[in-house]
Amino acid sequence: MDKEVVQKNSAGSLATINLRGDSGKGTEEIKSDDVSTPILKILHQLSPECNERDAKYVNGAKPGMIYASGFTQLIDGSEGLNVIVAHSQTRYPEWQERGDSVSAPVGTHLEIPADGVEEKNGRYRLPNGNYVEKTAYFYVLALVEGEPRPAVIAMRSSNLTPARELNNLIKNLRFSDAEGSFNPAAFSAVYNLKTVGKTAGSKSWHVYKPSRVRNLDVSDKKDAELYEIAQQLQKTVSKGAAKPKYDAPKTTGDIV
Repeated sequence: MDKEVVQKNSAGSLATINLRGDSGKGTEEIKSDDVSTPILKILHQLSPECNERDAKYVNGAKPGMIYASGFTQLIDGSEGLNVIVAHSQTRYPEWQERGDSVSAPVGTHLEIPADGVEEKNGRYRLPNGNYVEKTAYFYVLALVEGEPRPAVIAMRSSNLTPARELNNLIKNLRFSDAEGSFNPAAFSAVYNLKTVGKTAGSKSWHVYKPSRVRNLDVSDKKDAELYEIAQQLQKTVSKGAAKPKYDAPKTTGDIV
């Protein structure tokens, strides 16, 4: 849409509406606590979105697809989702057990608490009965139907290996200029996240499979806009102003 639209006013004369000039008006009092960033997740057999009898059922949802409640469509895991990573971080969210759990962690730790006791499932049990679990968060622009949409990808459990693979792709990316080679910002490239199946005994689940699609060409207007949007998201996350919209893990086998 053009940034300026010309319309006739009630008197019949022309008035110019400046969409860009009005940018942000009406949202001045919306704070970070008033908005949330949807979390992208891999659906599995026990996901309510895959259960036709569940209120959260999503038509057409199948295990291995990628979904976020804030998006209107499902992502085919075999095709994957293209994303631009704006910021990545590792945290240790603290959860209550199933049945007591709220929809978000009761706390978030930067490190494993000193009084945490490691369990077989990779979680650390706390004296209060809660547990913490290492989680890699990727704040991204999800390129859905050609449009960038802020989202969070939370990788834990068996998805920590794909998280390391994605981090390696980002850290190993090299650009060159007159001064030589350098590692550009994380949001300098587009990455694809497919899902692949895993099995262990009678259990089956899916994990991410990351790959780099292409580097952004900031001389191109569209790519330059994507870079700037991702850069702004990175600044927002760094200030602590981006809040993930959590879904609580339902079982120890849940994969996010």
